[in-house]
Amino acid sequence: MLGGELRALRKDARVTLEQAAAAIGLSKQVLSRLETGQRNIVPDEVAGLLGLYGVTGPRREQLLTMARTLDDPGWWELNAPGLTQESATLADYEERATRITDWSPLLVPGLLQTPDYARAFMLDDGLTSTEVESRLAARMRRQERLDRDDVHYTALLGEPALIGNDDIHRDQLAALAVAADRPNVTIRVVPTRSMPRLGRVGAFMVLGISSSTVVHVEMARSGTFLDEEAFTTPYLRRAGRLGEVALSATLSLRRIVDLRDEVGV
Repeated sequence: MLGGELRALRKDARVTLEQAAAAIGLSKQVLSRLETGQRNIVPDEVAGLLGLYGVTGPRREQLLTMARTLDDPGWWELNAPGLTQESATLADYEERATRITDWSPLLVPGLLQTPDYARAFMLDDGLTSTEVESRLAARMRRQERLDRDDVHYTALLGEPALIGNDDIHRDQLAALAVAADRPNVTIRVVPTRSMPRLGRVGAFMVLGISSSTVVHVEMARSGTFLDEEAFTTPYLRRAGRLGEVALSATLSLRRIVDLRDEVGV
């Protein structure tokens, strides 16, 4: 992540890879590996690059602190046996992000799921009870990220994700209504009637991390991370299009509450 930040800053400063490498005494190849996370980075190198790029003040201190603490493990690296490598990477990105936009057409996204809702879908997916409980613990820990006000989270939910007629779905809808009242959480519903106009847009998450953007794209059994502008831009456009057709936060909350109250009637 730090390498990606430095790459973005270099491009903003209109400094070539060759110029930056020469300024801190590295080869072009080594700096390229540094920017793509394939080589360890030390604080002195970061300081030299930040000076070259004209980065000062709090931003400089933030990046230097990141460089000094790269080897400090996050919670996802300690006592989290249920966390897959992909989920651990996602947790790392979520921890650093200040803006998160989550599009989920068919399921409530993981950061907003209740334990019973998440457990039901994990069991349906064929996981054993032991696997489910360990993964569930890790998911609940990921959700703690939204307890801090240094991130703003926007969930764009396809209306089909809200449909259900049992206690698990009712409780999940009630939890969404509570989450929507938090100042750093926005929940907007994309009506079913609007979804065909969007084409086949699967679930994805856009994470804004300082001047960089990372997109996590979900697939049937795994996911992938994108950080190159050529690949992230289409998803940013899709998120914008979803925002255009989604109900307002107020109308979305009303729809969620109405569906909650209809369960079991």
